Amino acid sequence: MKRPASATRSPKLDDAPRKSERDAQDVVPAGAVDRAHPERVERAQELSMLCAQIAADNRARDILVLDLRSVSSIVDFFVVATVAARRQGNAIAIEIDQEMKKRKEYKLGIEGIEEGSWVLMDYGDFVVHLFTEEMRKYYEIEGVWGDAPRLPLDLKSGAAGA
Repeated sequence: MKRPASATRSPKLDDAPRKSERDAQDVVPAGAVDRAHPERVERAQELSMLCAQIAADNRARDILVLDLRSVSSIVDFFVVATVAARRQGNAIAIEIDQEMKKRKEYKLGIEGIEEGSWVLMDYGDFVVHLFTEEMRKYYEIEGVWGDAPRLPLDLKSGAAGA
């Protein structure tokens, strides 16, 4: 089926070479990558560290921030923390979300808040993972992303490390 000439497409992409109309992916303009804006990466790192501090303030354990920029093209930072119980994980997730909204940073999604053994909060450039001890051992996220450097943390309270 041939597309009518009046079909709406981005004028910037109209002249881009395409192999065929059935290509799975269109040509992506270079400006589409957020990493082209260093201030965005700096903000993501700052907010990741703030999320780690909020977790520490709420007695999460084994908190770490993984710098995924060298190993992933999808996300820049992971915040990983262990919580004692579902209630604690939910409380931390709510506090993180409230603080991010104050800073005009809105999550793309949240998973696991009902079950509470693993809460995942996706903010696009960074993702917060709150695990119960059992789920953290099961998923071993820091092992999966073992090539990612860990950022040094200077948390004011709570048990940092890992």
